[in-house]
Amino acid sequence: MFKILFVCTGNTCRSPMAEFLLRDFLEEEGIADISIQSAGISTMDGMEASQKAVTALQELGIDLQSHRSKRLDGGLLAEADLILTMTREHRDFILKNREVKEKNIYTLKEFVGLKDNKDIVDPYGRTIKDYRQTRDEISDSLQKLIVKLDQSKFKAGKKEKTENSIKGRDDKVMKVAIGADHAGYEMKKEIIDYFRQEGIDYQDLGTDSEDSVDYPDFAYKVAAGVATGDYDRGILICGTGIGMSIAANKVKDVRAALCHDVFSARSTRNHNNTNVLTMGARVIGNGLALEIVKVWLAEKFDGGRHQRRINKVQQIERGEF
Repeated sequence: MFKILFVCTGNTCRSPMAEFLLRDFLEEEGIADISIQSAGISTMDGMEASQKAVTALQELGIDLQSHRSKRLDGGLLAEADLILTMTREHRDFILKNREVKEKNIYTLKEFVGLKDNKDIVDPYGRTIKDYRQTRDEISDSLQKLIVKLDQSKFKAGKKEKTENSIKGRDDKVMKVAIGADHAGYEMKKEIIDYFRQEGIDYQDLGTDSEDSVDYPDFAYKVAAGVATGDYDRGILICGTGIGMSIAANKVKDVRAALCHDVFSARSTRNHNNTNVLTMGARVIGNGLALEIVKVWLAEKFDGGRHQRRINKVQQIERGEF
């Protein structure tokens, strides 16, 4: 079993968020036979996770309440195949005071090759917004961690996946249209990278740079393509997601939902049968956006009483209500 150990200071914020986020990502990928733990350099055993850290992960549907802190010791270090610290100070402290193989210890950002290679800032004592920012920063790094790690370490537990794992109408391969304005361009690129990794059939309808453009142009392209059946689903990104949502919903037969949390993304598929998702790149980070996209694409419509309500929405749309 390959063992990963995350290390921070108190083991109540950053490292447990990394631990539980990675567990969730690996479970979703069908990867088993990997042990993930976290510990703190300066902590006591048995402390609960920070309530704001709990809240930040609850927004992604991840329960951190069971976490209890562990003080870093030689046993944990000796057992770990890979030690990932939140800061360079943590890494250097361990190298100076503990016997570890230097090749097995990195900062998280260093290991995944992020260009800035900066520390992940401690949100302790700050606002929930700071916790969300730290969560998204860790999440972005963990997405790259999964790609970077040698896939041979995962073979024992990885489920077989096919390119056609996401289905649309009549159980055929789903085709997704994606568009963004200048504010959403970078987030769009991250989502497209995910589509390529997963073999998801997609069409990029622009924009192609951070030069200023008008969001309705791209909202219409995506929404119209979904309405005519050229695409099964559509994803739109602007600064807040609001403009894209307003514009897309002007197209007949389009049900666009603005989602900035996983619960809403799941519910809007189950209850509203939405066919367009909008997000704000200036509101949430790329890591959370990817989690929202994954859930929204995977969830199915529950039908039943919810179909009756959608029928009424369509009557409003046709002026028959």
